[in-house]
Amino acid sequence: MQVWVWFLSIGVWAGELSGAEPAIADTPMRIEIPVFSGGYGTVFYEESARLFGELWPGVEIFVHGDPRMHDKMRVRAIDGSLPDATSADLPWLNLVRAGKVVDLTQYLDGPNWEGDTRWRDTFLPGALETWTLDGRTYGLPLAQSAWTLFYDKGLFRSRGWEEPRTWDEFFALCERMKAGGVAPVALPGVYLRYGDAFLRAAFYSRAGAEAWRAYNALVPGARTDPRFVEAAEVFRRVTDGNLVPGWEGMTHTAAQLAFLQGRAGMVVSGSWFVNEMAGKFPEGFELGAMNFPVFADGVGEPTAIQGSNEFLFVFDRGEPKRERATVDFLRFLTSRDRATAFVRATDSPVAVRGIPEEAFSPRMRETAAMLARAQASFGAPPNMLQPPGMNQALTDARQALVDGRIDAAGFGARLEAAAEVARQRRAEGGERDVRVVPRDTWRGWALLAGVGAACVWIAVAVRRRLRFGTHREAGDEGGRNEWFGPLRARLAIGFVGPAVAIFVVIVLLPGLGSFLWALTDWDALGPRTWAGAKHFRWLVFESEVFWQALANNAFLMVVPALFVVPLALLFATLIQRGVAGAGLFRACFLFPNILGGVAATLIWLAAYDPANGFLNHALVETGRLMAAMTGDWFLPRWLLGFEHYAWLATGRLYWALIPIYVWLTTGFNLVLYLAAMQGIDRQLYEAAEIDGAGAVAQFFRITLPLIAEVIAISVVFLVIGGLNTFEMVWLLTAQDPTSQNQVLATWMVSTMFKEFDIGRATAIAVVMFVLVAAGSGIALLGLRKGGGAR
Repeated sequence: MQVWVWFLSIGVWAGELSGAEPAIADTPMRIEIPVFSGGYGTVFYEESARLFGELWPGVEIFVHGDPRMHDKMRVRAIDGSLPDATSADLPWLNLVRAGKVVDLTQYLDGPNWEGDTRWRDTFLPGALETWTLDGRTYGLPLAQSAWTLFYDKGLFRSRGWEEPRTWDEFFALCERMKAGGVAPVALPGVYLRYGDAFLRAAFYSRAGAEAWRAYNALVPGARTDPRFVEAAEVFRRVTDGNLVPGWEGMTHTAAQLAFLQGRAGMVVSGSWFVNEMAGKFPEGFELGAMNFPVFADGVGEPTAIQGSNEFLFVFDRGEPKRERATVDFLRFLTSRDRATAFVRATDSPVAVRGIPEEAFSPRMRETAAMLARAQASFGAPPNMLQPPGMNQALTDARQALVDGRIDAAGFGARLEAAAEVARQRRAEGGERDVRVVPRDTWRGWALLAGVGAACVWIAVAVRRRLRFGTHREAGDEGGRNEWFGPLRARLAIGFVGPAVAIFVVIVLLPGLGSFLWALTDWDALGPRTWAGAKHFRWLVFESEVFWQALANNAFLMVVPALFVVPLALLFATLIQRGVAGAGLFRACFLFPNILGGVAATLIWLAAYDPANGFLNHALVETGRLMAAMTGDWFLPRWLLGFEHYAWLATGRLYWALIPIYVWLTTGFNLVLYLAAMQGIDRQLYEAAEIDGAGAVAQFFRITLPLIAEVIAISVVFLVIGGLNTFEMVWLLTAQDPTSQNQVLATWMVSTMFKEFDIGRATAIAVVMFVLVAAGSGIALLGLRKGGGAR
């Protein structure tokens, strides 16, 4: 991509020198617009690009989408290879400050696509406010989402239940629903941030618009305000016995499916719910939509809608023609005809005026009517407008409140403390920490001493091997080198030298560059400033998250190996001894390695679903079968306890990773051990049988010692894998792990791509490298025969 951009820049520069200024329609131009496709897909954007291309034959709009577009675009933002426009969630505030985003104010003050009014007047009131900074507008809204309580109208009608208007009525309805055998609300515990909709709605209703703006502006005391604490108590009450069984381990789609299957009377979601669950609605299902309840004596506008918009931004690439072509496409995209087409295609509201009601499907008309009669709107600022650390603080405090570790007042106090840190950073002139306050220094010094001792021990062991590695054996004409075998050193270097040179250029030198980044403060956009060892001091001597993440990594380095190595040895021994179906077993065990970590994690994510997952279903049905066969013994009763069991709840997550690790890694280690076993001379086993040694004795006296080095290598792989664990934790926590569930890799990615603190993120990466090198060296040299020296 960098090479492509470089050549494109040369071409544009050459054209400017030649004085060529053709019209847009006469200039072949390819405009790239990547969009997030998770909620609404890309069909509408692709169709709009095709229609625009027919109007402007010289302009090709290349629209492409991906559910992981946010992550991909964050990498490109750091790399500097920016497209023409995007809807991805990026650090837009930093990009605006760096001058990389086009100010759309002049265009919005011009005509709309139809030419009958100003462009800005075609949007709903307040739709442009989120990204209007200092009077300048940078973001353009299209899709509009309204947070809604969807409910089963048929169920409500048959039970005589009515929509609650106040919070008191809401909780009274919850009690009636539970008495009728229906769980009141489906809320995703894996995506617990969906529950923030209750908190925001209650606070806005109680405190009003001014207090809401103060909250978003980090005004001191906004989060310890008694009205905010009361709103937090509302959220706590919702999660206290009013949710569908197993909700702690549900994703947002699992919670929505629980609602559609009749296991809950209501579900909280944005208005994308209808589009997201298309094709999953039961026949004859009547979907109702209601706004969140209000306080009877609240000061907030009772009809206010809690909304959010998906914004499009245009990058300033220094090419006026490209900028005008891109803006013209966005003008076309937000025209009344195209906005109506978007509603028909996605069944979602838009931020554009004049959409006819019949454009919405019957399931969305109640939401559309709710939006139409709303006298005000409010919504949380986008994640990328939050100061560094605030999102993580909210994630941690929210989970602690739900788990009962803190009360509503403690919830507000935690958030206020995080807001105070953010205010201090702003007052000190930046978004980064400038001071390190050491605490619990014994842990830091112990870690440094341990890593230092490991490095010294590894260096001594390697030096011994270098010193005694070359020796002459009887009959050898030249020296036999332990590193290169029978090859002479010069000849061996001729073979490995080119590969080492490429490795140095592609891996080692960038690694050294990243080490230098760890000594700076940098947001990937502005200039770097020297920070010295500040980030390392903060990690080792101050950060509690570092030690929690390190403990989680240590768990994954040790515990899975205790299961994987014995199981792989057992199966390899059985196959080596000719157990029936050995070839089939080998293929079955190796199959998970073909899938890769991401695919395997997604399979287990579905298997762990509390209600519809294979694992709980298999365990419960096994328990029922055994109970029917043997009576009410302990084992059947224990298995029946897995009905609606939430494997992915915060406190159970790491034990839930063990089966995934075993499934993923046992096959690879089995093949590794089996290959080593098949290289053992059969005469050794024959001699042992003559001496009367049984199979167990042969395994421990012959097999295990002779494959010890292979086991050492496999342990090194497990150590590296445990320390580098990322995708499993990242996906199973919906890319928003609490500090309690962070590992070093997820914390590094969050720091780099959510907070854009490149210096601190690379410091975490350097620490990971040192720990991997030390741990691997100890495992390899310690488990090899003679400790690495001969």
